[in-house]
Amino acid sequence: MTNMLNGINVEGLQQFAQCVAENPDKGEARFNVKTKWEHQTRSVATVSHYVLGGEKHARHFEIASDEPHELLGQNTAPNPQELLMAALNACLSVGYAANAAAMGITVHSLEIETDGKLDLRGFLGLDENVNPGYDEVSYVVRISTDASRDRVEALHQAVTKTSVNLANFSKAIHMLPKLEILEA
Repeated sequence: MTNMLNGINVEGLQQFAQCVAENPDKGEARFNVKTKWEHQTRSVATVSHYVLGGEKHARHFEIASDEPHELLGQNTAPNPQELLMAALNACLSVGYAANAAAMGITVHSLEIETDGKLDLRGFLGLDENVNPGYDEVSYVVRISTDASRDRVEALHQAVTKTSVNLANFSKAIHMLPKLEILEA
């Protein structure tokens, strides 16, 4: 019988962690997204595969992005900032569910609300002293579990230390831009 907690196979999680501990190459994950501008402020990102431990795994789905009317878009899909926060929240929610399962904690409910404030003067190039991105992002985790307050705080610390997208938000990532100019 499989030991499931929070919808997660605890034994499978432990086996995967042990495999990565014994062979770090098995833990290398590479994700790929290709985005095509459609028109105006709309784009569609396509996910076709990911690579885990050197093995390529096929996937296929698309994610549309657009700006609201007030930002000159057509309001047909979330904008990139909302998608960025949704990605952070999704990563955090998986982190809480998986870490809770590994700690033997049942999660009854989990909600993460993220808030970020941008100054569009930076994006529009109106003031070189204004950052075009976020200076800070705040988030609130609302969680109900069967665990003591101390164990839930330990869970929170574990997620804060290990969340992939939280690290992406809080630590600099070296970007390696390359320009390819195509024939018109």
